[in-house]
Amino acid sequence: MKKRELAMIITIGFAAGYISGCMQAQDQLKSNYNYAMRGDTELSNINLRGANLVNARLEEANLNGADMRGADLRDANMVGASLRGANLEGADLSSAQMNGANLTWANLSKTNLKNANLSKARLVRANFARANLANIRLKGAVLSRSNLAGADLRGINLSGADLIGAILSGINLEGADLEGAELLWAVMQKANLRKAALAGAKLGYSDLSGADMAWANMEGSDLKDSCLMNATLTGARMKNADLSSAYLPGANLTQTNMADAKAQNANLIGAILNDANCERINLQGANLNNADLTKANLEGAVLEKAEFTNADMKEARVDKKWKKILDKQNVRNYEVILWIE
Repeated sequence: MKKRELAMIITIGFAAGYISGCMQAQDQLKSNYNYAMRGDTELSNINLRGANLVNARLEEANLNGADMRGADLRDANMVGASLRGANLEGADLSSAQMNGANLTWANLSKTNLKNANLSKARLVRANFARANLANIRLKGAVLSRSNLAGADLRGINLSGADLIGAILSGINLEGADLEGAELLWAVMQKANLRKAALAGAKLGYSDLSGADMAWANMEGSDLKDSCLMNATLTGARMKNADLSSAYLPGANLTQTNMADAKAQNANLIGAILNDANCERINLQGANLNNADLTKANLEGAVLEKAEFTNADMKEARVDKKWKKILDKQNVRNYEVILWIE
């Protein structure tokens, strides 16, 4: 047999094998699709990549480790389903019902989750990078250590949500409801939290450096040991908030209401507290060197062992019992402080 004929036979053989393999893979995908569409619930590690699963009924299904990249899951019912470690990159989950689903370690990058319902879902360490989260519902969801950096969640209801250790850098949460949310150790650098509801939220040890929290409601929130360096807190409501040992150098607290707040040992070096309401605030051991306290109200405040070197106290209202302490600290505009008997 000539070499040319032998080569042709080998080539044809390889091609036939390749086509056969593709057909088998396609048949397997069709089989997997049929399993999913007929309501089978044991679907762990299944390959549903690119599958059309519009309106699929997958409630309580086991989809752990499933490959669902690029799948069309619009309006699918996955209530209570388990998708631990599932790969849903690029999938369309718009209007999907996933209440109470378990998506721990799931890859949700580039997914379309518009109008999806993930209330009370478990999303520990889930990756939402570049996902469309418009009008998503996440009330009561567990999002600890999840990646939501840069997400647009304006106005969302996350009251009571678990976001411990979540990556939320650059996230837009303007007007969002985060009352009672758990945000300890969360990374929220340069986050937009303008007018957000954070009353009673737990933000201890979180990184909020450069965050915009203007006019946010943070009454009774826990910010112990948090980093708020250069954060904007203009007009924020922080009555009864706990800022003990918080790091706030350069923060803008203009017109902020900090009445009855705890700020023992807080770092407020260079912070701006113009016209801030600091009635009965506890600043024991706090550092306010170079801070601007123009027209701040410090009636009833505890200033024991606090540092005010070079702080601007122009027309600030201060209890007369702290006069000697401030006199020794070389504060600016000492002569126009309004001493309260």
